[in-house]
Amino acid sequence: MAIIDRVKFNGGPDDIAWKFPDEGITWGAQLIVNESQEAVFFKGGQCHDLFGPGTYTLKSGNLPLLEKFVNLPFGGETPFAAEVWFVSKRPHLGIGWGTKTPVQVEDPKFGIVTHLRAFGVYGIRVVDTRTFVREVIGTQGRTTTESIQDLMLSTIVSDFEEMLSQVVHEQNIDIIRINTQRSKIEEAFRPSLAKKFERFGVAVEQFEIESLNIPQDDPGYKALQQAKADKAQMDILGDKYAQKRMLDIGEAGAKNEGMGGGMVGAGLGMGMGQMMAGMMAQMNPAAQQQQTAEDPMAKLQKLKAMLDQGLITQEEFNAKKAKILETL
Repeated sequence: MAIIDRVKFNGGPDDIAWKFPDEGITWGAQLIVNESQEAVFFKGGQCHDLFGPGTYTLKSGNLPLLEKFVNLPFGGETPFAAEVWFVSKRPHLGIGWGTKTPVQVEDPKFGIVTHLRAFGVYGIRVVDTRTFVREVIGTQGRTTTESIQDLMLSTIVSDFEEMLSQVVHEQNIDIIRINTQRSKIEEAFRPSLAKKFERFGVAVEQFEIESLNIPQDDPGYKALQQAKADKAQMDILGDKYAQKRMLDIGEAGAKNEGMGGGMVGAGLGMGMGQMMAGMMAQMNPAAQQQQTAEDPMAKLQKLKAMLDQGLITQEEFNAKKAKILETL
């Protein structure tokens, strides 16, 4: 073991933590800690003496915790073995994160399940050096900036996947427009993330969602678009939406030649139309009062029956049908 009499940081500017490569340190060696750094002595799975920025002579008295742990039988220049970790206390910002696979989310309004991808950036700052070294380096075995960031990333992604559905439902967020609600999701997500990182001795300095999107080929996305289109049509037409749907069903039934001919199709269409009219009437008493034997649906059905029986021509049918539809 080489005997080291000068201990100083020699890592990169973006290193969150850097381990001094040698452990054979002597009493009386010089320790140099740069600005925005702290140095901690780590041995036997425990963090001992901590030093802020400055230059120190390692001697009996300023390493009280480690001195008790080492329990040296000799004084003077006797070397001792211990790890020295230099930890950056400045913020590390703009670190990228993203979901590896789409996250399953249910739309709170329509109950349709879709799959979301999310991407963004985050930033962290070590606020408790002893906790950070003990929980991240000591127990997690993280020794490089990349491996430390991998731990942070996995924490963010796992929490994000767990909380996204909860936030969407609690905030009643429209999935189709979810990319416009990023700030709302960020605000709801930060407290949970901060609490999770606190156990690592780390503060969250930045958390941003840059993109939330649904793959265009996702079946749920297409179903949700159709549901929204139907809802928009209902809002525009109001009570007439039910009449339009009954007309569509009645006309489709009347044209269904595979059901046994025009008269059978007309009868089927009439039955379906009457059934739907009854359902709508139960839902809306006012609509029930308006439902009479001579409503547009009944007129159209009778007109179709007359056409199928040859009592009127196709031209007459088209002309009368157009007049009926104009009343809607």
